[in-house]
Amino acid sequence: MKNLNFEKLKIEDQFSDPFPVIIYSNLLDSSQIDDLQKELSENTTVFDKVVMGNRKTILKGTKNFDNFLSKSATGQEINSFFENESVFNFFYKNLENLNLKTKNNFFINSKNLIFLKNYIDKAGPATNRNIKFKFKNKLTKILSKVINDNKIYCDFDFSVASNGYWKEPHHDKEERLISFLFYINDFESKNGGNLEIYKYNKEPNVFLREPSLKDLNMIKKIEPKKGHLVTFMSSPQSIHGVDVIKSDKTRYFFYGSYTSCLLYTSPSPRCLLYTS
Repeated sequence: MKNLNFEKLKIEDQFSDPFPVIIYSNLLDSSQIDDLQKELSENTTVFDKVVMGNRKTILKGTKNFDNFLSKSATGQEINSFFENESVFNFFYKNLENLNLKTKNNFFINSKNLIFLKNYIDKAGPATNRNIKFKFKNKLTKILSKVINDNKIYCDFDFSVASNGYWKEPHHDKEERLISFLFYINDFESKNGGNLEIYKYNKEPNVFLREPSLKDLNMIKKIEPKKGHLVTFMSSPQSIHGVDVIKSDKTRYFFYGSYTSCLLYTSPSPRCLLYTS
């Protein structure tokens, strides 16, 4: 089995406008990817919920996630890889370098980033965690806000998407710094399931989570390719979506983020986690 190593990643494509995106290959070898797809296809695999039309997910922090990792060596490798401060720093540095190439992008206010290993968001799906565990996570978030540091944790899910799955143009929640998406199998562009990258026609006064299509211009489609890892800087300007899957084929992938513990409730203001 190939050991996962960020130093062996190969950049396939990158761009900074309208927001920093880097696409890598060589994270997993072909046999690991095939094993992961097979394990997600097994009848014994239990998913947590179905979202966005027809996307089944196994969410980090749930019993189903733990059970999946217990039977999947590749899943364990993936979890260990992304739950690593050096990996976060690698992705963050590369995206930040792209971010510096344009004056229009957002920048993170706090540079004092502290990585939390194996943190589970109390407000997320970890309903099977005990009260002590949830209290500790809540306290971490409150302290981060009080002392103005920026604690970062990894969150992700394994997903299987089928006919009808889609996602409207949006930006991820304000607390996210980096989002990543790994394609487990090839999926022809004509069948849908492409990652769509959008740019505002003009800069808005308020960055809504789901802006109107009339205010956007789609500038790029990223076709799902087996073994490709898409990473992007997540900010109020990082508008992306997925066009509808219109075939009987299935798209396998995992999607995650490096997320801040800082607590925000406003809709994409310019002066909290990010500044332009």
